[in-house]
Amino acid sequence: MNNDVIIYLPWPPSVNNYYKTGRHGQRYLHHSVRDFRAAVAECLSEQCPGLTLDDRLFVEVYLHPPTRRACDIDNYMKGLLDALTEGGLWEDDKLIDQLHIYRGEIVKGGSVKIEVSEAGPLIPADTTC
Repeated sequence: MNNDVIIYLPWPPSVNNYYKTGRHGQRYLHHSVRDFRAAVAECLSEQCPGLTLDDRLFVEVYLHPPTRRACDIDNYMKGLLDALTEGGLWEDDKLIDQLHIYRGEIVKGGSVKIEVSEAGPLIPADTTC
């Protein structure tokens, strides 16, 4: 991977609302997750058509929430990374070696900025206690 990739996306659904249970006990993806995945696929085709990353990755995520309402920023990562995988940005999110998440300023409607670059070296294990 020679160049950094920057992608702008809409606000993702929280993992708290990821799955719903139907009348007969079957689990399914909430419609907001399906809608978000479709929106991400469209953003990817517009912003970086044909790009599929297959190197070890360093990903920075800037979350700009839609309201002042308190939220755990890690709750948005599952849906976001799954949507980027399904949209074809990378082969699988297991390629991510470093992931940094930042809370940004409030933006009407919410938004996300993703910066993807080549991962740095793996951190050596610290065997001391």
